[in-house]
Amino acid sequence: MSTDGTGYCIDCGAHLEARHRFCWNCGASRWAPDASGAAAAAAETAADPSRPSEALTGPAPQPAPQPDRPPADLRPPADLRPPPIPGTSVFGAQPVQASPPSLGLLPWFYAAGAVFFLIQATQALAQVLSPAARSEFAAELARQGFGSTMQPDVVTAYWLVLIAGCLVAAGLHSMAFYGLRRRRRWGWIAALVVAALWSLLIVGIPVLVRLVSRNIRQAFGVD
Repeated sequence: MSTDGTGYCIDCGAHLEARHRFCWNCGASRWAPDASGAAAAAAETAADPSRPSEALTGPAPQPAPQPDRPPADLRPPADLRPPPIPGTSVFGAQPVQASPPSLGLLPWFYAAGAVFFLIQATQALAQVLSPAARSEFAAELARQGFGSTMQPDVVTAYWLVLIAGCLVAAGLHSMAFYGLRRRRRWGWIAALVVAALWSLLIVGIPVLVRLVSRNIRQAFGVD
């Protein structure tokens, strides 16, 4: 705008003199900066009386520029998991593996039994092979009333049963020992059978109770 009052129409661009209040070409009202700003402020104040006029308070502050944000399709997806329950540990709880129950000296009890019965079987075999032992045994049978015709059969059956029984007992004790040491089910079964047989002499009752306890059965996969 010129300082001498002349100017141009903002609609058609015609040259206006200082005396022109309207454009002589298009008839548009002459634009005046102060008048238009005051009119706009008055219109806004009339529309919203609680809002102060910009002419009195100055221009409204502009919002601070926001930092560049990636498009919505490039942002990482939000965590849709529900919030944690109060008292939940920050770190995920790791499953605790229960250690197998200790058997203590129980397997070695069966090992000692296997050695004992192997010694018994060896002694019985040595008596069978010894002529003096056979003669002594035949004399004992004669004192018990066995005839000479029955003595050979009785001697043979006695030694066979004694040696075979000792070998079977040694084998069961050995199975129980190795099975318990290696946590095998067949070892638990062998140990249970041996403990039940020893229970006839009351010695195996505590061992039998220990073997049928819940934690021992679970350790061997029986429960």
